Amino acid sequence: MKPVDVNLFFENLPVAPESQLNLLEEYHRKYPSSHFITFFYLKMLQEKSPKKYELLKSKLLLSISNRKEFHQSKLEYFATPELTPDEPDEISKLAEQFQQIIPKIKYDPVKHNADIDMAALGEIEDIEFISETLAIVYAEQGYTGKAIQMLKRLMLQYPEKNTYFAALIEKVKISVNLNQNLEDSNH
Repeated sequence: MKPVDVNLFFENLPVAPESQLNLLEEYHRKYPSSHFITFFYLKMLQEKSPKKYELLKSKLLLSISNRKEFHQSKLEYFATPELTPDEPDEISKLAEQFQQIIPKIKYDPVKHNADIDMAALGEIEDIEFISETLAIVYAEQGYTGKAIQMLKRLMLQYPEKNTYFAALIEKVKISVNLNQNLEDSNH
């Protein structure tokens, strides 16, 4: 038998994985004792045709000298389709679409009313977003009034934890007094 030229083998390999599998199958019939061809043929079967792989693996694995290597290796496809310059890829198409459609900000007189104080609206707090963690964060950031108000709401919402929240309120008040005393002593 004539030995397989590995370079020639890879040069003539088709792009489509199905065609690669067919060619490997043909080579395997032609060179059944080739460790190289059997190895890649089995790997392709394992990935592309699992049922056929299960039928043939017990027979074909016998011809592979290092089965451990076979089971640990992963097959990377030999050829990848190349983009031709005439066919733009999807990202280029999206970029071109974005450049053609220029986004515009629409003026809405209701939202942009000069008589409305937007800063005051931003200070209105949503009662639905209250939590112990948020109250602690407010206290740590110096928003002690908000922290105490939120802890009082939590006391109403979870009466079984009243004593716990009352203790937290006391801690916040004590930290406020300590901070005031420090400021007074610095001046």
